[in-house]
Amino acid sequence: MFSRTPLAASLRWICAAGLLSAAPLSMADTLNQIYELAVKNDHQIKADEAAYRSAREAKTIARANLLPLISANASYSQSDQDITSSGVGPVPTKTNVQSWGATLAQPLLNMPAWFGYKQGEELTNKAEADFSAAQQDLIVRTATAYFNVLRAIDTLEASIAEENANSHQLAQTKQRFEVGLTAITDVHEAQASYDIATAQTLTDRGNLGIAFEALEVLTGKPHDKVAPLKEEFPVLKPQPEARSEWVEFALQNNYSLKSAKFASEASRRGAQASQAAHYPTLTASLSYNDSDRDIQDTILGDNVTTGSSAAISLNVPIYEGGGTSARSRQAAENAMQSQELFNKTQRDTIQAARSLHLQVTTDVARVAARKQAITSSLSAVQATQAGYEVGTRNLVDVLQVQRTLYQARRDYSNSLYDYVINLFRLKAVAGNLTPADVVQINQWLDEAAAQNRAKYE
Repeated sequence: MFSRTPLAASLRWICAAGLLSAAPLSMADTLNQIYELAVKNDHQIKADEAAYRSAREAKTIARANLLPLISANASYSQSDQDITSSGVGPVPTKTNVQSWGATLAQPLLNMPAWFGYKQGEELTNKAEADFSAAQQDLIVRTATAYFNVLRAIDTLEASIAEENANSHQLAQTKQRFEVGLTAITDVHEAQASYDIATAQTLTDRGNLGIAFEALEVLTGKPHDKVAPLKEEFPVLKPQPEARSEWVEFALQNNYSLKSAKFASEASRRGAQASQAAHYPTLTASLSYNDSDRDIQDTILGDNVTTGSSAAISLNVPIYEGGGTSARSRQAAENAMQSQELFNKTQRDTIQAARSLHLQVTTDVARVAARKQAITSSLSAVQATQAGYEVGTRNLVDVLQVQRTLYQARRDYSNSLYDYVINLFRLKAVAGNLTPADVVQINQWLDEAAAQNRAKYE
């Protein structure tokens, strides 16, 4: 999905998204705009990017053990001595020594270094998979935070509407009581329903503020307006519909599963490197040295030495106190642990793909059912209210059907936003979630119907 520099690929998608979703004058923050800001400002994705850049150096570091090693050295020393010979008094002598040299060493046979290099390759691949998974997680986190704001707005609006309806019902009931058309118990019932609705409104108002704060955590900027989904937003079954195909997608493309696979391979290579520590190593080297030794006040005078050498050295490890064998056993167990973790991740991925596919499919049916429930509840409210006016239904019946109507509205909003979020999560598990999905959903947002935070404060 992403290039070898995953963040760069995301930024290219974002640029395309901006071209598709930009409006001359943005009336509200949209999902795509929030996502763009999150990519630039979310501290978690920045930390993940730094971890990626750090971990991808593993291959280069390990490869260095297979390449030539060139080193140079230089030294200068000066000494003052009094040399006393038989029958001759102390003779002060000053010695200056200057030397330099260079060495080239090339491993010819080093199996631990070779397996270490292969381990570095797997660790670099793991870093790329981890960062790609982190990018998908950012999309899911952004969508979750955005639609939780819309969910909180819809929930608050339903609570406000219920509170207003109960307030009207309370006023009407009091009037009926004053003219002797109803009992005081009806007034108490209406008052209790109104108080409960008021408390729920206060709670939902606070939840809306919390939801907006979650957006600010992602982007580092305050947000006052968000664009809601259009009424005609299509709620469709995931394509393809077959659950087995989504499981297959996940097994092939899930980045967490890929990461676990690379981690398992890296541990296996590490075990091979530890086992290879028993093997001999062969190294070739070339060196050159130049030394100038100047001894003053003696007949030795100036002494210049130059030379070069070539060598092949064989190192055969025999015994290191049992440490090599212990490290080999330890690495083998670590490799087994990584393999079992990969097996667990594979099972978890299969289960997640199946569960999320079932959840999205269920969400589609729930959205349709909840929408119909609103229509049915509205009809029930009208019929019950009419019955109450003519005396065939009591106030408790009216309050109950009103409560059912507003709960149906909350349930519909919850099921709708659950569907969108679960669809993102399903695509993430399948490994095919990209910023293009953000653009696609963003096209169904209605900026003209901006929801203003200040309206609910």
